[in-house]
Amino acid sequence: MVAEPGAAVKTAIDQARELIEAVQARATLARLAVLSVLIEANRPLSHQEVLQLMDPPLDRVTAYRVFDWLELVGIVHRISADDRVTRFSISRAPHCHAHFQCEQCGRIFCLDQAPVLPSALPEGFVMRTIEMTVKGVCADCSNTPQVA
Repeated sequence: MVAEPGAAVKTAIDQARELIEAVQARATLARLAVLSVLIEANRPLSHQEVLQLMDPPLDRVTAYRVFDWLELVGIVHRISADDRVTRFSISRAPHCHAHFQCEQCGRIFCLDQAPVLPSALPEGFVMRTIEMTVKGVCADCSNTPQVA
């Protein structure tokens, strides 16, 4: 993140606090901790990955409750991949972007710039989200020499 000269750079905790306060909710320590890890990662993470990156980690039950709440209020969105591991990422409202899943390392990336075109919906239907996953090999893995 590049800041303008003289402007303060916002920490992940500051950004997390702003997102939580934007939905007029209380910024608890647990909510701030989980959300700041997702902000710093800048890619979708599983429950386990978030817990591993936390210092000190939350207990699993609290973490699951925080993820459920963050999704309920629209701050994060859930991504389900072929490996059946649920991952979470910061939401951009509405959640209408594609994801890329690396078939080599398993990581998932949000493709905010990839166009996702909604199909025509029947009269009376209202689109809320679009889920699309592109599969292939990420930049890190495609640059790694393959061992035969």
